[in-house]
Amino acid sequence: MVRKEILERRVSEFQRLMRQKDVDTSMIRTLSSFTYFSGMKWLRPALLIPSDGDPIAFIFKYEAKEF
Repeated sequence: MVRKEILERRVSEFQRLMRQKDVDTSMIRTLSSFTYFSGMKWLRPALLIPSDGDPIAFIFKYEAKEF
């Protein structure tokens, strides 16, 4: 598992680039990108990353215990 600090740094850098390009929000739907930013692997990944603030993971109810 990837350390929390590394994941936070990845998200922060991505958010900095989003602000630089005037992008408000990004929806991550590919497994490789979801894993890169969250450190988790899901069957149906969805991660909303705002340009400011915490990312929001959308997960199915039966997967929630694992997250």
